[in-house]
Amino acid sequence: MIISDTDPANMTEAEKQEERKQLLARLKQLNTYPRSDWHREFEDALQIDVESWDNGSWVIREHSLGEEAPRTDFIVVSGNRLPADAKDVFKIFRRNNVIEFKGPGGKLTILTLRKVAGYVNFYIATAKKEEGVTQNNVTATIFASEKNDKEFADMISDGIIVPTGTPGIYEVKTLTDIPFQVIMIGELAGDGYATYRILKKHADIKDVDLLLESIKNEKSQALRDRLHRLLDLAESKNPGTVADKIREDKDLKSIFMQVLKPEIDEEINGAVNTAVDNTTRTNLYIYVQDGAMAVDYAAKKAGIPVADFEKEMADNGYKVPQSAPQPA
Repeated sequence: MIISDTDPANMTEAEKQEERKQLLARLKQLNTYPRSDWHREFEDALQIDVESWDNGSWVIREHSLGEEAPRTDFIVVSGNRLPADAKDVFKIFRRNNVIEFKGPGGKLTILTLRKVAGYVNFYIATAKKEEGVTQNNVTATIFASEKNDKEFADMISDGIIVPTGTPGIYEVKTLTDIPFQVIMIGELAGDGYATYRILKKHADIKDVDLLLESIKNEKSQALRDRLHRLLDLAESKNPGTVADKIREDKDLKSIFMQVLKPEIDEEINGAVNTAVDNTTRTNLYIYVQDGAMAVDYAAKKAGIPVADFEKEMADNGYKVPQSAPQPA
């Protein structure tokens, strides 16, 4: 799409600059690919920590490394000093921190390390003076869910990856002079890493419990929403795990109903009319069982006959009320 059909020879410098700006914005849109749910929910896990630091830190999503360059997944721009209780995975952080996330299905290899090393050096090389990005204030981190065991062992043997002594945290050597680490999220130890360990195909029930407990205790609605999305992901990859826990805990059920009420209201008002995924269908079972939604409306949202919906509810251990309120 051409912003203007005016001959550049007849344009003023200001007009040329404006068109360049618009074309670059359009190019950025064209180069933006849909993000997987793993990336969205990894951002939630990352934001939960960064926002808790309360020191002016923030996260940049899909930062373009130059005008037409590849993108790194995230950059955390940290405040003047990390808090003393920041998790060990953030201890190497400087001012500008390049982060790559390899979710399930994307195994960590030597090529991944080389790519991120290239991203970091490109980021430094293309930074504008006013951005304050220098080789002295940049770090790199790869958070990975899976690895090629043999290749990982070979990289350790070759001295490219060095265990730090802290479970799940490895230092990367030789590929760049910038501080560089690999985090294997499934190996991270401690309750504080539940938000990261949940980002794998088979979530541990203990981590589900920890996140559910965090939701009960979290006073910030914004952080509670992020935790809820992490649990939605865990439920979609491990059907029934989260729903069973919610069904057993009245407090959690109330919290989840409150969190999802805007979505329910929007759907009831006709703003959304599409078939639902497994996670949403599980929520519909809960709404009907608790009398918050009519079974015929829930069946319509699920895209199946009422009798089939009721049978599904029963098969999954939910009780269909004798009568339920009609949506407003």
